[in-house]
Amino acid sequence: MITNTPLQTTYSHYLQSGGEMGQLIRDFDWSKTVLGDPEGWSQSLLTTISIILNSPFPMFLWWGPELIQFYNDSYRPSLGQNGKHPKALGQRGADCWPETWPVIKPLIDNVLKGGESTWSENQLIPIYRNNKLEDVYWTFSYSKVLDETGNPGGVLVICNETTEQVQSYNNIQAAKNELEFAIETADLGTWDLDPVTNKFIGNDRLKEWFGLPCDEEIALEHAIAAMVDEDKGRVIEAIQKAMAKGSDGNYNITYTIQSLKDQTKRIVEATGSALFDAEGNVYQFSGILQDVTEKYQVQVRKDEFISVASHELKTPITSLSASMQILQKLVKTDPASDKVPMFVNKASNNLNKLIHLLDDLLNVTKIQQGQLALNINRFDLVELIRDCCDHINPINNYEFVFLGDDELMVYADYRRIDQVMINLIGNAIKYSPLSKRVEITVNHDNEQATVCVRDFGIGINPQKLPHLFDRYYRVDAFGHQFSGLGLGLYISSEIISRHNGKIGVDSNVGSGSNFWFTIPIDNKLAL
Repeated sequence: MITNTPLQTTYSHYLQSGGEMGQLIRDFDWSKTVLGDPEGWSQSLLTTISIILNSPFPMFLWWGPELIQFYNDSYRPSLGQNGKHPKALGQRGADCWPETWPVIKPLIDNVLKGGESTWSENQLIPIYRNNKLEDVYWTFSYSKVLDETGNPGGVLVICNETTEQVQSYNNIQAAKNELEFAIETADLGTWDLDPVTNKFIGNDRLKEWFGLPCDEEIALEHAIAAMVDEDKGRVIEAIQKAMAKGSDGNYNITYTIQSLKDQTKRIVEATGSALFDAEGNVYQFSGILQDVTEKYQVQVRKDEFISVASHELKTPITSLSASMQILQKLVKTDPASDKVPMFVNKASNNLNKLIHLLDDLLNVTKIQQGQLALNINRFDLVELIRDCCDHINPINNYEFVFLGDDELMVYADYRRIDQVMINLIGNAIKYSPLSKRVEITVNHDNEQATVCVRDFGIGINPQKLPHLFDRYYRVDAFGHQFSGLGLGLYISSEIISRHNGKIGVDSNVGSGSNFWFTIPIDNKLAL
């Protein structure tokens, strides 16, 4: 009795406290395991268990040849709500971790054989918990625990589950990749300026626009040098205003940059924000740069179009109104006057011109709304073209020369192809003020018909050729002023596209232009 009391006191002392796991260890029937009753446990085992139970850091112990398991309250959450806990306590390692044993057993063996302690960070080791196999990330070390003989008696695992941290990092990385993809797809340049050091950072897109190699840093002077001279002052003023103490930090300005490499110009819109510390001092200034060249040019053309449309519509309306006023007066004063037919004809011409302009506007609206329907029929394309020429040239003022096929049957929308031909022939006449000759060539192969309308007029500036079929674009050049809304070629292009064909132009300044289009002879897709 006297000899047993000190021993009982000794092992109980080591198993004190430890929360839930301390209680479970004290209540566990260890006599049914290879370790036997705790009163027979070695000093090193008891000491290690005491350290584990009193540590707020997650710890786990494998002990003896069977690798019997111990763990503390801090480790217990990693086992989940259902599954391994509490039966993992006192269980053999191989029985507890069948799903991960091929991964962790070699690490345990290496330590027990006297190898160095291991260290793994954010390693994926799936475990079965919460009634399913979960991907779990761990940062852990395996260290040997010596027994009384000086040999490794067990393996102490000091670990921390980092699943949430890894998942958060992965989510942030995924969001970053998505943002970078969106930036790349949207063709955006990104920039960041350190107001303290004046260090400027830009992405590869920005370097490309500035004409710098991708592996070269963008110095602040490069960013400033890329601005055209007329815009530098107001851009710098806008930057200073955004970074000024008391400012809301918002920065938005549109300006022109020029590549330092090939002098290519583009209009960009800069949007950014300045961040301020508690004292109101700016510490970061960053944002994006978007190429709005095309958008800006379209807006300019739209503004020009509105101005031209107002003028073009006002002219026939004014003339029509004047003719009607004169006719009203003549009807009252001299109804038999020989001037009546003249003014009726003038009124009719202006009314037709007005109808044509309004029809162009209506066609554009239909195209934008996807409502440009086709009525496909079989007809002779050559005959349609000859009828167009007769309609345009009733008194033989122009010389139309027909080349190629004398007859060519196609499936297409007669009215829409007629609209295209009237537009192309009308332009050939309009832009050839000193020439009356227009050559029209029709030919075909097994699949498609090709129509060419060639004039011998002023020709077109090569820089304007890529934009001829854009909406609102007018072909006026060299100081010549021509009537029209600049919609005809755009509408023609859409009509030919709806026919599954192609349209284009070849032109040299001073040598006239050759407009052409192709359409399938048997347009089954359009049907």
